[in-house]
Amino acid sequence: MPAYNAEKYIGDSIQSVIEQTYSNWELLVVDDGSTDKTADRVRQFAAHDSRVKYFFQQNGRQAKARNTAIAQSSGTLLAFLDSDDLWLPEKLERQLQTLDATNVDVVYSNGVIIYEPGAKPGATDFPVVAGTVDGQTMFDMLLLLNFIPVQSVVARSEIVRNAGQFDESLSFNGCEDYELWLKLAMHGAVFHGMTDHLIKYRRHPTATTYKNSAMLKPMLRVVSHHINASTLDENKKRTRLRRLYRDLIAALIEEGEVAEAQEFLREFSAWDKSGVVTSLQKLLMRVSPRSFNTISRECLYRAEWHLSKLTRRSTDN
Repeated sequence: MPAYNAEKYIGDSIQSVIEQTYSNWELLVVDDGSTDKTADRVRQFAAHDSRVKYFFQQNGRQAKARNTAIAQSSGTLLAFLDSDDLWLPEKLERQLQTLDATNVDVVYSNGVIIYEPGAKPGATDFPVVAGTVDGQTMFDMLLLLNFIPVQSVVARSEIVRNAGQFDESLSFNGCEDYELWLKLAMHGAVFHGMTDHLIKYRRHPTATTYKNSAMLKPMLRVVSHHINASTLDENKKRTRLRRLYRDLIAALIEEGEVAEAQEFLREFSAWDKSGVVTSLQKLLMRVSPRSFNTISRECLYRAEWHLSKLTRRSTDN
């Protein structure tokens, strides 16, 4: 469990582990340089339950904290939980039963998304893929959409270590879990998705990835890094990257980060050199950045969709 200034929620998160119906676990909490009372909260639990263990490191972000915990772990299985999220009581027990029954490498589940005051409501659960999926198939599926909540995963520690654990690169920060799932799939891990809602994922304004751009930036870097290893056709690859660039630029403009949006648009246009819409967006960004999202959404993308539809009809005929 990585923790940074987590005093508000971490007590509930630790308690959700203590209340597991499966009791043979160790909880390794890595304090990532907190300046609040995170350490005090964790030590209170550790003083009464030897399975809870506290470690401190200078701030190195989530991936480093997760890797620190892995290095200190002694079990053959790994499970992940963030310091503001919750496991339901039967989470570990039911997933270990599934792991034994399927003999896969990674088990994950659905969960409930809860919205704290101030958080913009959205989906209430995750679009998990149920059943067993082999590594190459999972790799291609994940490149199109990350549907695995990190809080829901139980994985065999050997394959996590062999895959290289969490990448601590700054460019992947916030999506280091997504990047690990892709590496696991590349290393041949077999995944099994459960439709059971076994976790609670908390959305709140102080979360690291609360802003859409904070999630989309590392997601773009992760997908760009791995997409050439995919067996997806070139059209699907380009569509995935184009959508990520567009969503990120739109998010940055909504958040008032116009200068950064312009930087990513320049990067996008250098990659999408033949894109007519992208060329028009470069002009639009210079002339009227405040209208960029509305005109893109209501005019440019609609025209692009209709043109694509007509082109497909012409090709089919």
